[in-house]
Amino acid sequence: MLSPDPGPTVLRWGWFLWVTWAVIGTGLLGEDIRSGGFALGVVLTAPFWALWLLWPLYRGWALWMRWSRHSRWQAWQGSYYEFDGQQVRVLFEDEQIWFSADDVFDALRLQGRQRDPERGRLVAGRDGLSELADSGLLVFSEAGLRAWLDRRMEPDAMKFARWVQFEVVDPYRRRRELGGA
Repeated sequence: MLSPDPGPTVLRWGWFLWVTWAVIGTGLLGEDIRSGGFALGVVLTAPFWALWLLWPLYRGWALWMRWSRHSRWQAWQGSYYEFDGQQVRVLFEDEQIWFSADDVFDALRLQGRQRDPERGRLVAGRDGLSELADSGLLVFSEAGLRAWLDRRMEPDAMKFARWVQFEVVDPYRRRRELGGA
């Protein structure tokens, strides 16, 4: 399999061989264009020119794939809530509710050690802050988030805890009750 990003030596030699092939293959070294050798050279070098033009498309596609694999939009399509202008991803699985830890940290504007998953697990518990098996995304369970937020004294954390309860959890529970009745 090819390396996703070739090193500078490979690129340098690739360009050198490319230019050499193009100059010799198209007959630009002293051959008359009217003799037909130029047309044959263009046909022979056409696959290389096509590769040269497709390389930026491939690199753009690879970059987009990496970005989409790690982007906020990749997981849980359509399960977004907004707290204070910040997107918070929420996943509902029957009775269980999961909150994206990165989004919670962003909503509370936490930085540095405050975002450390190990510190969060000490407060939220092993099952309170875990990785989802299918996506590898770090998430808080409802109980883990509540325990973690109870230890925080910032006004934003208290506001966020109220928002979670009254804007996310309670409406979800009501919808489940109405749907099951």
